[in-house]
Amino acid sequence: MHSAVIKSILCAGLYPNVAAAIEGTIGLPPGSNTPPSKIMSTADWPLWFDGKREVHIHPSSLNHNIKDPEYPFLVFLEKVETSKVFLRGTSIISPYSLLLFGGSISVQHQMGVVVIDGWLKLTAPAQIAVLFKELRSALHAVLKDLIRKPEVMTVSSKEVVKTIIKLLVEEKASHFS
Repeated sequence: MHSAVIKSILCAGLYPNVAAAIEGTIGLPPGSNTPPSKIMSTADWPLWFDGKREVHIHPSSLNHNIKDPEYPFLVFLEKVETSKVFLRGTSIISPYSLLLFGGSISVQHQMGVVVIDGWLKLTAPAQIAVLFKELRSALHAVLKDLIRKPEVMTVSSKEVVKTIIKLLVEEKASHFS
């Protein structure tokens, strides 16, 4: 199976355990202890936020030393607080994963921005965001049908799943930011 599909499955299973670099958020979370001047400066590593505060990738995580992630979003398995708030078991995820498996979507048509759960920000044409909302609805209908009748998968259900897999596999970093 393609890694993009696996990461999307992780997003679906771990959401809302998501963190975003500053470019993937609406703004600085309330209570953040990071001064805006430090955020705006070019740091070696991105600063991560969980929607409430600044968080850090735990030194034992494979993503600890990542300087330039492909996307400004990640999911995590657990959050622990010692000297700082650390995320463990992290995986970088794509905007498509968030659009398909994240929280509630708000499309700001005029600004070309999609907001998920009031704090995760993606830049995208409104048409793309609306299409993802429709695709998400179609996926929910497929899953609902499969839960009711697991032995029956219709042709249209298979097409929805194939389309989602194709989108995830072919996604490029340039589509969203």
